[in-house]
Amino acid sequence: MAGAKKESKKKVKNPTSMEEIAANIQTQREFVTCGADENRHTAEHQYSGAYASVGIDNSFSMQSFRENFKMEITHMDAERVVFEMQGISPAIANAFRRILIAEVPTMAIEKVYMVNNTSVIQDEVFAHRLGLVPIRADPRLLEYKAEGETYNERNTIVFKMNVRCYREKTDDGSKGPLMNSYVYTNELVWLPKGSELPPDEESKFTAFTQSQAEYLKERNDEAAVAAAAAGEEVTPLYGDNDPNEIATVHDDILLCKMVAGQEIELEAHCVKGQGKEHAKWSPVGTTWYRMVPKVEFIDKDYLDGEDADVFMKECNDFDPSHNCYGWFEKDGGKKGEKCVKVVNERGCDYCLERVRTLCGEPGWDEKVRVLKSKSHFIFTVETAGQLPPDVLFKEAVKVLASKCQSVLSTL
Repeated sequence: MAGAKKESKKKVKNPTSMEEIAANIQTQREFVTCGADENRHTAEHQYSGAYASVGIDNSFSMQSFRENFKMEITHMDAERVVFEMQGISPAIANAFRRILIAEVPTMAIEKVYMVNNTSVIQDEVFAHRLGLVPIRADPRLLEYKAEGETYNERNTIVFKMNVRCYREKTDDGSKGPLMNSYVYTNELVWLPKGSELPPDEESKFTAFTQSQAEYLKERNDEAAVAAAAAGEEVTPLYGDNDPNEIATVHDDILLCKMVAGQEIELEAHCVKGQGKEHAKWSPVGTTWYRMVPKVEFIDKDYLDGEDADVFMKECNDFDPSHNCYGWFEKDGGKKGEKCVKVVNERGCDYCLERVRTLCGEPGWDEKVRVLKSKSHFIFTVETAGQLPPDVLFKEAVKVLASKCQSVLSTL
């Protein structure tokens, strides 16, 4: 009986040579193994001698980084960019994500001077809603407003709104259509010469020394000259829109509803800020990254027999159009003998979870596995509209470089 029990125990395949041990450690170093219940080998070891005992060099080399780093844009439009970065650590990838959300500056409404509001929305609620409206203005051309500094054309953008809801008169005296019952962001009108409100206690709300349109044109011309001197191609930032004109990103965002006789009159002042201070300054709707997945068969590069049938049923044949895995002639096998091979190494959103779940079934963790690279990431950046998504990432790189330079200067 004791012998029978001993034979029934699960056989554990252990590495038998130093080469196999080194190969296993290399896999653990480069990939996260996604199991049915948990992810394994998620930690990163930054110490250069962490794997010295098995002959693996874990030290950082700038030359190696230059050789291995790759970046490829897979999709880009006016609102979203998807790209892959290879050869960086998860810490750097997460740093870019956090910088994009919280540290790339934009312009947003900070002060709202309410002249008249007879709508049902309270002043503070309406002001909060205005603050979340994305403003189409290049923040790189404007400055941060220092405490105690006067609002001027270099640090402040001014909008006004004056809208009244009324019924249009008809010739026969009947009730006409209701006008301006829906207030949209197109009612926010840019004031390039600054505030039009009367002075408050002998001081103006803004002190513009020149038209803000002229100031922006000067800054844009300077930027174009600098780009030409550096050999960079200058592309329109906002497509066909005039870069010297400021407006809301979308002119059809509903702000409030009114009935006849109600009116809103106000002036809104925008300043430069960052998302870590308030979400209204965050330039992205969202940004995220994911590690590049890899599906592989462990002992050999295919499955055959009953295992192949089970795998295809669970992970491939749930949709006739799904083709991440396929049937092929088995090399060295009998005539007509088939096996299953991986067609798309990365899998897809539909089958990756199925493969990961299958790995939790008895015996399958020794046949197939899902790995995720610790140095290869798929990034998605969705802009809120203040800046194009590709420009946002370039600004995030500048912020990270500035942080690195700040650290180096203190060493």
